[in-house]
Amino acid sequence: MDLQQEQQQWWIRWQEGRIGFHLPEVNPLLIRHLHSLATDTHPNERSCILVPLCGKSKDLIWLQSHFHKVIGVELVPQAVEAFFAENQITPTYSLRDSFATYLHGNLALLQGDIFQMSSKYLEDHPIQAIFDRASLIALPDKLRKNYVALLRSLGSSNTKLLLVTLAYEEGMISGPPHSIPENKIFELFAFATNIELLEKQDILPKSPNFQKAGLCWAYEAVYLITFP
Repeated sequence: MDLQQEQQQWWIRWQEGRIGFHLPEVNPLLIRHLHSLATDTHPNERSCILVPLCGKSKDLIWLQSHFHKVIGVELVPQAVEAFFAENQITPTYSLRDSFATYLHGNLALLQGDIFQMSSKYLEDHPIQAIFDRASLIALPDKLRKNYVALLRSLGSSNTKLLLVTLAYEEGMISGPPHSIPENKIFELFAFATNIELLEKQDILPKSPNFQKAGLCWAYEAVYLITFP
């Protein structure tokens, strides 16, 4: 399946309401580890955070009160429209190249293909932090290297990435979400100056779909990755 076909599948998921990946509340892992994204030179309240493949996440609203600038990127227009409708927000709209841009306060939500993203769309807001809760694990193996390279190109010196991943018994389900074990994380982010495993928890007991698929184990991991 090529990139265009992958993207079409996500459009279909949103149209059919198959968005089990969406959390109806702010991600507790983000709340718990938010402090990890701050640095001495860039405390969160003076930093810009990127949220790739953000969907209609409640995290965006919450992050607005913790960061100077929040930039979300989402492929599917329906997800963007749902975000603003559900939060009763009327944004300012503009079109720039292949991205529809929605602005509200210190939030910028860009609707378009993230693989077309470049620093010119950041409008002089260097990215000091990135939160990836369900982006990397949504992508098939063949797209992950390009995605990680994109994040690196959008980041700046000492950018910190808070990354949430899944790992589970291979060969039982096809994903998404895809399984990315720890050794693969270290391979993908070999350029990083530091990779720290912040948290790892067994999620099989609270994952009926994984249980139904016959998985014997599954865990969620949170990494803090520092760019050079």
